[in-house]
Amino acid sequence: MSVTVRVAGALKERVAPDLTLEGVSTVGEAVTRLDLPADMGLVIMVNGKLAHWQTTLADGDVLHLTPVIGGG
Repeated sequence: MSVTVRVAGALKERVAPDLTLEGVSTVGEAVTRLDLPADMGLVIMVNGKLAHWQTTLADGDVLHLTPVIGGG
């Protein structure tokens, strides 16, 4: 099973464009494999729909990660 990972913003410096991950069954497994900072807030989408860490992934899914932007 393969999942394509697409990222936005500052994540482009950490993740290769259109990265393909093999053998991940949930969003949490995929994000963990990317070795991103633990405190990084993310907006997670799978195939254009909002998702969460426990969302199950299927072959051919597209996982899109966008860092949360904060300020004040």
